[in-house]
Amino acid sequence: MPGESLPLLEGISLFSAQSTESPMALFYEPMAIIVLQGEMEVTIGQAVLDYAPGTCFVGSIDLPVTGRITRASREQPYLALSVTLGREALADLLAEAPQMTPERGKCFAFGPVPEGLFEACARLLALQEAPQDLPVIGPMIRREMLYRLLRGPQAPALHQIVASDPKLAQVRRALSWIRSHLDESVPVHDMATCAGMSEPSFRRHFRAATGMSPLQYQKALRLQAARRSILAGAEIARAAYAVGYESSSQFSREYARMFGLSPSKDLKRLRGGASAEPA
Repeated sequence: MPGESLPLLEGISLFSAQSTESPMALFYEPMAIIVLQGEMEVTIGQAVLDYAPGTCFVGSIDLPVTGRITRASREQPYLALSVTLGREALADLLAEAPQMTPERGKCFAFGPVPEGLFEACARLLALQEAPQDLPVIGPMIRREMLYRLLRGPQAPALHQIVASDPKLAQVRRALSWIRSHLDESVPVHDMATCAGMSEPSFRRHFRAATGMSPLQYQKALRLQAARRSILAGAEIARAAYAVGYESSSQFSREYARMFGLSPSKDLKRLRGGASAEPA
């Protein structure tokens, strides 16, 4: 089994895995990921991120990615905390700390863990041994974790959640529209029209926000949705057709390119255990 996710507190989970695996389909909603132990390789568009102890990822937009755990064992499992990033909580912190001025930047960031964040994570983990204190102290630690993130190098990405950037809002509208039309072959021009932007502007702002082109984003979502359907028991051809593929050979090629194996071979491997998707 690839791993398991344990809820620690509302909006915070601990993912652990004891073995390395082939690429996994992941969907990141706005969240922060703090790597505590082990290593994992995450691909977002053309960017390849090496998650290692002491690193932190922050994403402010919905992103389809692939991930592969590269270092984990029974004695030293891969461990990472995921923290859901909500607009209201971040806005409250920014309002109470006026020295934190909004910054512009990409919609995801990766780098060293901000100062003080590891200590807050350790206190939250230790609090699991005192369940009577968790409802009171837990939310305080969660708030501190958000504060530490806002003071760290990933702050520009967090500010995108609160910012009222009209271009980013238009890209988000397009992302939602793409997710609800996976079974349609939609040209980029129509995506841009949905966003209310010219096609060149849409392409530029879309890549700046997500790290990939609109068609790359759409393809990643389609392949992830098809993979989930196949795992749930759908026929491979039917799963491919349901997300807009008319050519089974094209589907198999693109599937293997993303997940490392053809759909049929991937299914045989995955049936060896349930797939818990990590942060």
